[in-house]
Amino acid sequence: MVIRDTQRDAILTFAAAFSFIVYEVFLSRFFAVISDNHYVFLTISLATLGIGLGGFMAYKTAGRIYQFRNVWLGLFALFLIVSVFVMYVFPYQGIWFYSPVALLPFLTGGALLAAIMQQHKQQIRLIYCADLAGAGIGAVSSIVLMSLFDPITTISLLAAILFGIGVSIDYNRLRAQRKFVYLLIFTLLLVNTVLPFSQYLPFLAFETSPSNVFQGNTKSKVMYTEWNSFSRTDVYDDTNGELLYITIDGGAVSPISKYTGDLNEVDYLRSTTSFLAFEDTLDKKRALIIGVGGGQEVLAAQLAGFKEIEAVDINPGSFRAVQTVASFSGDVFNQPGVKAVVSDGRNYIRQTQNRYDLIYLSLVKKESENGLGLALTENYIFTEEAIREYLNKLKPGGRLAFLLHDESELMKVLNATEKSLRFEGINHNQLQNHLAVIGTYQHLGHVVWGFKGSRITRPLVIVTKAPISLESAQRLKEEAEHKQQIPVHIPKIYDRYADLYRTFSISQNQLLSNRDDMPYFYNKANGVPVQLVILTIGTILITLILAVRTKYTLGRTAYFSGLGIGFIVIETTLIQRLILPLGHPTLSFVLVLGVLLVSGGVGSLFFGKWFSFDKKRYTPLLWICVLTLIVNGVISWYNEQSFSLSLTYRVIATGLILIPLGLFMGMPFPFGLMKTPERKIALSWAINGLMTVTGSLATMISLTLGFTAAMTIGALLYGLLYILQPKLKLSK
Repeated sequence: MVIRDTQRDAILTFAAAFSFIVYEVFLSRFFAVISDNHYVFLTISLATLGIGLGGFMAYKTAGRIYQFRNVWLGLFALFLIVSVFVMYVFPYQGIWFYSPVALLPFLTGGALLAAIMQQHKQQIRLIYCADLAGAGIGAVSSIVLMSLFDPITTISLLAAILFGIGVSIDYNRLRAQRKFVYLLIFTLLLVNTVLPFSQYLPFLAFETSPSNVFQGNTKSKVMYTEWNSFSRTDVYDDTNGELLYITIDGGAVSPISKYTGDLNEVDYLRSTTSFLAFEDTLDKKRALIIGVGGGQEVLAAQLAGFKEIEAVDINPGSFRAVQTVASFSGDVFNQPGVKAVVSDGRNYIRQTQNRYDLIYLSLVKKESENGLGLALTENYIFTEEAIREYLNKLKPGGRLAFLLHDESELMKVLNATEKSLRFEGINHNQLQNHLAVIGTYQHLGHVVWGFKGSRITRPLVIVTKAPISLESAQRLKEEAEHKQQIPVHIPKIYDRYADLYRTFSISQNQLLSNRDDMPYFYNKANGVPVQLVILTIGTILITLILAVRTKYTLGRTAYFSGLGIGFIVIETTLIQRLILPLGHPTLSFVLVLGVLLVSGGVGSLFFGKWFSFDKKRYTPLLWICVLTLIVNGVISWYNEQSFSLSLTYRVIATGLILIPLGLFMGMPFPFGLMKTPERKIALSWAINGLMTVTGSLATMISLTLGFTAAMTIGALLYGLLYILQPKLKLSK
């Protein structure tokens, strides 16, 4: 009977852990659609406090939750769908509404997992293995499910399956009335899976969100929507007859021009700022456009005479959106000479063997867009190392161009470009001759105010490896003025490079260029967001209060808190670090969580056979410290190389370096629980769960010191636990 109960509880643990991670990924997608990235991360972090609070609830109930664990699994399933329904159908409310609503499933699920672990001290290796394996497989499955269906349907399916598991466990023991009620609920959940409420009810949170650029525009209508694990892509018709608009997660607006194959239809693109990037190149054979959106830049390149155009975008939804409205867009990405590529721009530039007359990056990413939203994920397309790679892929006489949002981005790009040009051997006194800046500049006396307070709106930066000639500079100035654009700096004939820097305040001058180790291009504040600081301090205080009120020992509190912080810092930073070598945030997320957690489950299951309990110090803690530093060193080495392995080899190599680390990371937590009195196991789970919320700590370290520092600190936390373990007195 004990074996049967253990196996059943392992299944329940697996199902709950699987659901946890799918739900967390769902929340990242849901909140990314209606909120800015800092608030996405903050809202999810506040919601996941429920895991730790659920553990505390299990500790206080003294086994009652475990006694009715199948009912709690059913409650977990119901709270999943109810929470999502409430957040979906209510107008936008803000973080203090969404956090407690999103917290309910974490609270019930956390209580269930803690209660199960508390009852299985002797089988804790198996239970924790099921927990980690469920989370790891859930991470992979969440991406697959949300790509096959959509986020809402995925949660509907998950809730139905989870409720079905809860009902089936003790179905034969239930009374007839309870059977009827359970079957009725299960049937309703199944119907919602086939016909989800999202097909019939408006997404009010999205429609009323301040992040939705078409909020309140009664004329616009949605023509196409695709919502998957990476982004929500919508196509809006603003009824002007000439343009449609793609939005990514409610922002990042990119126009689609009406086009039937005759370039004369889009001749108006010649008057745009971005068209200046395509003019006056020595040769117009091949152009690379990164962040093509709705395809206007492709049409601009064709207007300028480019014969071969490689159109790169990380979001496949953009390409599908343009193709879906092909009768309007002319299916621009499938025109002769145009090659559409779904890829991160930085990764593509590493892989391609082509050289270009023009590399153009156009408003690549909305300021609040954050990919998965789990860790303030940034891409690597504006770093110093990236610009060096772009310059190296230019033909003689070729140019690199950026269209940016405002002056703060301009300063970061100029700083990064300066360092890249100096790396190429260009003297500091000659840098201004390799750069030109065009934009709308308020201080020059023009009656055009900057967007959102910006003094330079949508600046265009043109970079060349060779000095810009006097003739090219003259033509650029004439064309800019002809298009009613404002020359900010044009070498030799309108040299305002020194004035450009003096124009900005001291604080803005501190906007340094980004490196691959710290690629937070859209973090325009100096320092760390105050919300993350408050979250971290608040979580630590809650943990200490719980420990004091429950008379939980200081040593054990330090041990499980250290494990929680160390694990989440390493895990979160690895997701960010591996985006560059793997080429996509989704792939990085899947591999890091999938490999680390599943291999951690294997480590949990077999750790007792490999390492003795009797030693004063637990060796896996030291191994985690060493392996983390090695993994970080390997990633840094690869990122510094100019070559790029095929995706298959990159995935295999990533798995090989993560598996040993994951194996050891799965061992210290069950080791600590085996040393803990049975009555305190749920409390240990609660403290560990609470401290994983301090994933914001990883972000704070990365924002201020870089990824290498974050990985090093995570590693040293494990090393410190190894050194201090005898003094922590875990057995008392």
